[in-house]
Amino acid sequence: MSSNSDAMISPHHRPVSASRAACEQRLSRMLSGRMERLPFAGCRRVGAHLGLAFFAAGRRRRELAIANVQMALGLNRAQATRIARRSAQNWGMTTCEFLHLPGATPQEIREYVSLDGLEHLQSALQGGNGAILLMAHLGNWEVVGARLAQEMPIAAIMRPLSNSTAQEHMSGVRRAVGMQLISKHAAARPTIKVLRAGGALCVLPDRHAGSEGALLPLFGRQTRFEIAPARFAIMSGAPIVPVWGVRREPWLSNGRIEGRVLPAFSVHAGQRHEREAAVIEGTRQVIAALENIVRTHPDQWSWMLRRWRDDDAAPIA
Repeated sequence: MSSNSDAMISPHHRPVSASRAACEQRLSRMLSGRMERLPFAGCRRVGAHLGLAFFAAGRRRRELAIANVQMALGLNRAQATRIARRSAQNWGMTTCEFLHLPGATPQEIREYVSLDGLEHLQSALQGGNGAILLMAHLGNWEVVGARLAQEMPIAAIMRPLSNSTAQEHMSGVRRAVGMQLISKHAAARPTIKVLRAGGALCVLPDRHAGSEGALLPLFGRQTRFEIAPARFAIMSGAPIVPVWGVRREPWLSNGRIEGRVLPAFSVHAGQRHEREAAVIEGTRQVIAALENIVRTHPDQWSWMLRRWRDDDAAPIA
């Protein structure tokens, strides 16, 4: 992988208090050391309890997750609570599995993560313009990325965290499994460079995009959605390939990850004046793919994030 990946990581961090940063650092070191020594199955069990504890203690996030599920899927509170609780469990499992990666052998990762439909990605890469891997905070996207990095050069766009120490640790884990990292705040040049070199680029656009995002409906409610995948597809000619890391049932006794690679789709703009309309249409395709996998596995998506905000309720221009 490129040795320039460190330079691509932006130092943009929202500062946190020194006491909070120190506490997070101690907890991270303690948990990381234990997870590196445990097998994936042990990490899954610890993570399940961690997620349930967070769900029970974090009232604000718990209520946000339940409300998000009710709004998006039209369920009653009891149904939404069950999905939100299992989503928190999956989050805990994913966290602990991620922390195990520095201690995992390549063979262990191959045995834990299957890849179904890899031919779709290989076919997309044969076009010579690289491929944009559409991923989401669903199942375990981190170990799927680690598994794909065993097959091909792969880069990922990352969003800097508020805690720079935690950011450095997470970046170190991702680089250790062979991923090149590009900051969300970097210019488009390093991203397009990866694609024009025929590489694969991971994007996770399912968080709220902030003021720069397009105002589009997600599960019927408007939100600011990230348009970068569609824009990069037009700029580079790279197809978009949905890749989902779905956790097998039953979670505790099996719980391994199925990497599901789906057929690619392209985003085209014939003339320059058509580009913005093509970006929006491509983003709608991204949203449709995301909604489909979340409806299929609603308890594996991270519902605790503030994806829908009051400021986004204005009519779409």
